[in-house]
Amino acid sequence: MTKKKTPETDPDQSERFRKAVRDLEAAGELSPTDKEQFEKALDQIKMTKPD
Repeated sequence: MTKKKTPETDPDQSERFRKAVRDLEAAGELSPTDKEQFEKALDQIKMTKPD
């Protein structure tokens, strides 16, 4: 039996992704350029998502 996923609000999900980016950058696994591109993509998703 699979576990049910707990619904996550958009701000919670965005913060979780941003924390993952910070963790990867701190570990040296993500360059600052990659971080900027990732955050830009997140911002574009927010702008195109219908309310």
